[in-house]
Amino acid sequence: MAFLSPAKNSKKNWLVFGILSVLSILVWYQFTYPHFSFLDLSISRSKALAIAEDYLSKEKNIPLSDFQTAIIFNTDSWADRYMQKSMDFDEILSFLKKHNLEIFYWQVRFFQENQKEQYYVTISPSSGEVIRYRHILDNSAVRRNIDKNCAQTAAIKSLRARFQFQINDYDLHSDKSVKFDERKDHSFSWEKKGASVPWDTDKNSGSAKLLTTAIISGDETLEFTKLRMEVPDQFKRFLLGEKSVGNNFAVVFRVFYFFILAISIFYVTTNRNNIILHNSKKFAILITTALFILYFISILNNFERTIYHYVTTSSFLSYLWRFFMNFLLDSFVVTIGILMPCLAGEAMRYEVNPDRPKGSFLHYLQSTWLSRDVFQLIALGYLVGIIMLGIQSLAFELGERYLGVWVEYYWLSQLSTGYIPFLTVFILAFSASVSEEIAFRMFCINYGQKIFKKIFPAILISSIIWGFGHSTYNIFPMWFRGLEVTLLGIFLSVVYLKYGIIPAIVGHFIFDAFWTSSPYLLGKSTMFDFTSSLAILILPLSIGLIAYFSNRKEEERPLKWNMSIHQIFNLNILKTFLKHESTVKTQSREELRRNISSHGWDIVVVETALDETNTDS
Repeated sequence: MAFLSPAKNSKKNWLVFGILSVLSILVWYQFTYPHFSFLDLSISRSKALAIAEDYLSKEKNIPLSDFQTAIIFNTDSWADRYMQKSMDFDEILSFLKKHNLEIFYWQVRFFQENQKEQYYVTISPSSGEVIRYRHILDNSAVRRNIDKNCAQTAAIKSLRARFQFQINDYDLHSDKSVKFDERKDHSFSWEKKGASVPWDTDKNSGSAKLLTTAIISGDETLEFTKLRMEVPDQFKRFLLGEKSVGNNFAVVFRVFYFFILAISIFYVTTNRNNIILHNSKKFAILITTALFILYFISILNNFERTIYHYVTTSSFLSYLWRFFMNFLLDSFVVTIGILMPCLAGEAMRYEVNPDRPKGSFLHYLQSTWLSRDVFQLIALGYLVGIIMLGIQSLAFELGERYLGVWVEYYWLSQLSTGYIPFLTVFILAFSASVSEEIAFRMFCINYGQKIFKKIFPAILISSIIWGFGHSTYNIFPMWFRGLEVTLLGIFLSVVYLKYGIIPAIVGHFIFDAFWTSSPYLLGKSTMFDFTSSLAILILPLSIGLIAYFSNRKEEERPLKWNMSIHQIFNLNILKTFLKHESTVKTQSREELRRNISSHGWDIVVVETALDETNTDS
């Protein structure tokens, strides 16, 4: 395929990418931008925590010094999915505004080690209002017994004081009492009139309802909720069935991925004396180490989520010990999954596509990273990322129109849980772009080309495997995500083959970084979250500018073995032997290599000695 031949950054190519980027921006703005522009994350993490602490200490008179805290940002995912399925986007906006329904919120947990009693306070990220409160009691806790009618009156009074609750706008949905040894808890929920939302034409499929709830125990309101959407069980079962399809795709992907990993491990171990591997291993180890460190930093940055899910039936230290041990074991598998494809991909590219030196990192390791060509490739990566956004936006628009696709976008905003949200944005984008481009472009394409002797099946198969590895995302039908990412994979493969590894990684990075930071960039957010997210997007360009002004020439140095002092000592001995041994002239290079190596000589020393003594092959 001539159009996949390596290409230079000519004016014509820049023009083509520029036009495609402009069209992609227009497509994305038309079809996707509105889904983010209404997000309101004005209340920061620290402010939400202060509001929750103030509420408990001043309104509930709770001694906060006795409790530990954890705060996370969350989404009512069932309500989100239900509305995406049941309404178009304008109808969703209208529904949310009409009923003042919150589907994003801060959740603050107050707990004590080995104690069941705890408090949950839920804060609106747009207004800072306390929209839900829960006080979880031990079953043996004592409260004054009151009858159900008195409890209902107390619940209505509490909700009216808190939310201006108007009972005439609601129908009683449920009321029940739970008796404990020393108390009785009374729970009530009221359904808002005129807010029922069907999701299917079948009359037996059920409909969602907006509920306001309260739980009364003695003189205390144990729980209240301003408004939440109760999704019918039929929808949940339907959606879980859909998710099982995605999970099946994911299992198949894991099988293929472990197959890829096994091939790369086998290739590296059987070619361990390959000079390409020798010259690439330090960089591969550096990349792997960097990713491991970033994973660890990500865990620390999102430590609030770890604390939030602590189950108080065990000690806090034992919980943390189990968590970090599982993290270390999982990270070890992940790092091996990056190291081996990186090494194998370098050697495979050199073997299969020697005319595409920019298809791996070795070219830059042997020349320089600080050239104007690198700057141009980084700049090209930005256009690649923009075009990817356009491809995805168009794919979803067509999917929503003709295939019944609906998308859950709002999981992206959960990055706010991190102490430093932009750090999570960077780690997600960097780890995904580097590891996936190494595995599915640098290794899989070159290996596929070696097996199939043609580029097209290598592109298609690697893109399909990569694409359907994303099938667990909450995009329905679940197979559509695999199809959409496969299209992106084909585009990235073309970019990789024509322009090399740098624009593929940068384009992937920009694509992921933009998506994960979009709630801060496009919705309402704090100035820090906006500017720091923007800084992450500018980061590759900043590195490119350093390369531009450094302006070093990309002249590849000859490949050579890097030897220790001990190896150099042995090298001089072997060179002396080769120069003075008469039988050397009667043997071919391969015979000499085999004979000397059979006596335990280091293959690195043998190869270098044969090269430096100009032994004929």
